[in-house]
Amino acid sequence: GVFYSFVFLTTATIHDCVTTHGETAFWGCKSLTSVTIPDSVTTIGDFAFASCYSLASVTIGNSVTTIGERAFADCKILTSVTIPDSVTTIGMQAFGVCDSLTSVTIGDSVTTIGDYAFYYCNKLTSVTIPDSVTTIGEGAFYGCSSLTSVTIPDSVTTIGSSAFSNCGSLTSVTIGNSVTTIGSSAFS
Repeated sequence: GVFYSFVFLTTATIHDCVTTHGETAFWGCKSLTSVTIPDSVTTIGDFAFASCYSLASVTIGNSVTTIGERAFADCKILTSVTIPDSVTTIGMQAFGVCDSLTSVTIGDSVTTIGDYAFYYCNKLTSVTIPDSVTTIGEGAFYGCSSLTSVTIPDSVTTIGSSAFSNCGSLTSVTIGNSVTTIGSSAFS
């Protein structure tokens, strides 16, 4: 791949004419410390910023509707992320194994939190699931060992298997009135 030529980038400026971050666009850019995604971008592709180990700051533009599979996975020092109201889908393992992630704000249009979306974000202490979410995917918060409480709103109908499994600090769970399916080992 083409991404090898970007390995030593420290910042990325994405121009307003760009509408899509393709798959693997900045994958493995180990020196990339910050990125601002402009409002012209509607899709962040699969693996777009995966394994950017130095990425500490991400600003996601207000037109992004889809965050692809493993888009920010393994971003080891990313501490917080705000997912704007334009986003409807958080892809599978989108923020998986972001070891330093402590807080996540999920926008009010997200309907699906994908499978293993925040898998092993073991410093994540708080997450607010908005009323727009209908599905919490399999293993979505698996291994979030610092998560202490979670409120699942009335909009959610499905909690996937192992969704909150291995969340050893979880002491309080509120489940909304519309949940019809709780998968196996969801809170084991």
